[in-house]
Amino acid sequence: MGAYLKLRNSRGQVAILFALVFTFMFVLFAFVVDFGHLIHNKMNLQIAADSAAYAGAAWQARLLNQMGIVNYHLRQDHKELTMRINVTHARFNRTFPRGRTYIDGPHGLSAGSATMVCQQAYSYLSLRGRRYASDTNLCRNADPATGGLPPIVVPPAIATFDPAVIAIRAQIRSIEGEAAKECLQGKDDNSFLIQHLVEMFKQRSDHHLGEIAAIRDLMNQVSQENNTSSSQHPIVQAAYQSALRNLTESNRNGEFEMSILQPQDGIYVDTETIKANTNLWYFKFQNLDGGGCIANPEPFPFNPTLGVQKVPQYLTYFGVKVTSKPQMLFMPQSWVDAAFPKLEAYSIAKPFGSRLGPQRDTSDYLKIENAQSAVDQNTIINYSIRPFDRIGGGRSTKLLAYLDSLHPFNNGDQAVSWPDPRGSLPKGPLQAIRTPTIFDAMFFTVFPSPGANIDRDYLEPEFASALYPDFVEAAGPDNVPITRTPASAPYLQALTGSRNGRGWIADKARTQPLPNYGIYASEEASSHSVMGSSFLPGGIANRAEEFGFATPEMVHSAWSPAGAPGRIGYGVKYISLEALSQTLRIQTPTRQELDIKNKPVSDPNTLFILH
Repeated sequence: MGAYLKLRNSRGQVAILFALVFTFMFVLFAFVVDFGHLIHNKMNLQIAADSAAYAGAAWQARLLNQMGIVNYHLRQDHKELTMRINVTHARFNRTFPRGRTYIDGPHGLSAGSATMVCQQAYSYLSLRGRRYASDTNLCRNADPATGGLPPIVVPPAIATFDPAVIAIRAQIRSIEGEAAKECLQGKDDNSFLIQHLVEMFKQRSDHHLGEIAAIRDLMNQVSQENNTSSSQHPIVQAAYQSALRNLTESNRNGEFEMSILQPQDGIYVDTETIKANTNLWYFKFQNLDGGGCIANPEPFPFNPTLGVQKVPQYLTYFGVKVTSKPQMLFMPQSWVDAAFPKLEAYSIAKPFGSRLGPQRDTSDYLKIENAQSAVDQNTIINYSIRPFDRIGGGRSTKLLAYLDSLHPFNNGDQAVSWPDPRGSLPKGPLQAIRTPTIFDAMFFTVFPSPGANIDRDYLEPEFASALYPDFVEAAGPDNVPITRTPASAPYLQALTGSRNGRGWIADKARTQPLPNYGIYASEEASSHSVMGSSFLPGGIANRAEEFGFATPEMVHSAWSPAGAPGRIGYGVKYISLEALSQTLRIQTPTRQELDIKNKPVSDPNTLFILH
C-alpha cells in the first residue's frame, strides 16, 4: 500500500517538465518564426526599394529620350538652314556643282566656289516687284574672284556723227539702263532673305530650347518633393507606388516611409547650349559709274544655336531610402523596438546607353568654319556628315549636287522654287534633311518616326511604338501626326497649345510671319519627321554611306549588347551607393577624370551602406 501511494504521488512530474520544455520550445519557435519574418520583410523592403529606384530612373530615361528628340529637332533646323543657304539660294551661282558628274565625282568643294546667297535668276520676281527676263541670271555671272559682273563698256566712236554709231550708243545706253534697273531692283533681296532665314531659325531654336528647359526643370523638380506619399510629381508618384505595391502587408502597415536621396544643389540633369560663330555670305548688287552691276560678297554675322549637350559632371540617377517597422507575429513590440528600431533599405538606378548631343570639346566634329576670305574660303554655315569631317559636310560637292538634283526647276516663282513643307510641293530636299547622317547617329539620340517606315527603319519594329517617347508629336511627310495617344496623364503642363492638347511637346514652333517673306521656312508638322536612308529619293539609297547618311544599324548603335540588335535611347541599370558616393568619377572626351557634382546628400548613412 505504501509503495502504491508513493508511485501515485510521483505522477505529474513529467507534465511540469513538459510544460517547461514546451515553453522554451515555443519561445524558440516564436523567435525563429519572427526572425524569419523579419528577414523576409527586410528582403521585401529591398525589393520595394529596387522597384522604386528602377521606376524613378525609368521616368528619367523617358524624359531624357524626350529631351534628346527635341535636341535633334534643333539639329534638323540647323541642317535645313544649311541646305537653304548652301543650295536653295546659291544653286544658280557660276560654280555651283550639279549633275551626275558631281554626284559620282569629287567630294570636297573647290576653293573659290561661289556659294553665296543669290536669288536673281531666271524670271525671278524681286521684292520691289520687278520680274526678270526668263534668260536673265545675274547670279550665274556673279563671281567673287573677279569682282562680279563686268560693266558695259561703250566702244570708242569712229565718227560721232555716224548714224550707225549713234544708234549703237543709244542701244548700249538702253541696255545700261535696263541693267541698272535690274541691279537696283534686286540689290537688297539677298540681305533681306538672310535676315529672314536667321530670324525664322531663331524662332524655331528658341522654341525648342524652351521645350528642353521644361523637360529639364520637370526632372530637377524632384529635389523639391519632400513628402513622397502625397507628391503629385509623376516621377515621385511612380517610384512611391512601385515601392508600395511590392510591400508585404506587414511592411505596408509598419510605419512605411520612402525618402529620395537628393543630389547636391538639387540637380539631376544639366545642359549647356552648343553655339557657333560664323558668317552667312551673300551677294550684294550695286551699280557702278558707267552702268556696271557688281555683285559684292557681304558677310552676315551669325551665332546659331546648334543644340544642347548634357553636362557630364551631373550624373542622372534616382536613389531612394525606404524604412519600415514590421509587425511581429509573436515577439513583443518593445523587444522589436529595442533590437530592430526600423528596417532600412537603399537602392539607386540610373539611365544609361544614349546621349543628348556632342560634348563641349567636339567643335572640330561640328565643322563650323569661320570665313577668312570671301574669295578663297567662303565658309557659309556648315554641318558635318561624318565625325572628323574636315572637307565635307554641307559643302560637299556630292551632297550639294545631290540636294540640287532634288529641287524643282526654278522658274522664278517663290512659291515653287523654294521647297517648303507646305502643301503638295516637292519635299525631296527636306526628306534628305530628315534622314540622319552618320554624325547624327553617333552624337544624337535619333528616333525614326514610327509611321509607315517602321518596318524598314527599326531593327526591332515590334518595339518601335513602345520605344518612341510619349508626349512627343511626330508626323509623316504628309504632315499627318502618326504618334499614339499616351497612356499616362499629361506631365508637361507648361507645353500647351499643341494640336493634341495639354502636355504634348509640340511638333513645330509657332513661327510668326515676317516682312518680305511671310512664313517662308517656318515649321510644319512634317518638319521634324525622321525617316531612314532606305527612303532617300534620287536613287542613292544603296549608296547612303557614301553621301554620309546613316544606315539603320548606325542609328540603333547607341548601345548594343554583344550579338544583339542595337537599341535606341536610354535604358536603366542599378549602381551601388558606395560607387556613387565615394568612388564614381566621370571621364570627359579628353580623358580627364572629374568627380561628379551631384552626389546624394540627404542621408548621412549613404556613405557607409552597400547594396
